[in-house]
Amino acid sequence: MTRIRRIEPGDREAIRELIAGTRAFKPFEVDVAMELVDVALTQPGQEDYHPYVLVEDDGTVVAYACFGKNAMTTGTFDLYWIATRADRMGKGYGRAILSFVEEEVRRREGYLLVIETSSQESYGSTRQFYDKVGCTLAAQLPDYYAKGDDKLIYLKRVR
Repeated sequence: MTRIRRIEPGDREAIRELIAGTRAFKPFEVDVAMELVDVALTQPGQEDYHPYVLVEDDGTVVAYACFGKNAMTTGTFDLYWIATRADRMGKGYGRAILSFVEEEVRRREGYLLVIETSSQESYGSTRQFYDKVGCTLAAQLPDYYAKGDDKLIYLKRVR
């Protein structure tokens, strides 16, 4: 049995380990992810970042997602982070937390989820995941992150 809830201060290290443990993200990217976690934990009234974890019955954090509304739009949300513990991948946790994010976006009157990722091979399983859950590759920005590392922008209509 699992449940999804907002992050709590005690989740911080588990989230760091989860993201770093995927081995998809470089250390500075993990640091950026943790900046959003810290904003959410230290600024309770902020509305920019909505971080959630999926936890198992024993309290183990197995998936993490953080999203927020793009303030320049009427209903577009960005999915800043989504990750599943490496030892729990392929068990449906990523799909479960993404479905939760989609419901939250709908509940907040959103209609579009924008997801960015890299073209690097280390993100291959991530791209396959987005394809499987119905995301559409909308744009590819050559050499965005570095030479030979394109930015891929996926869209998911939620309403």
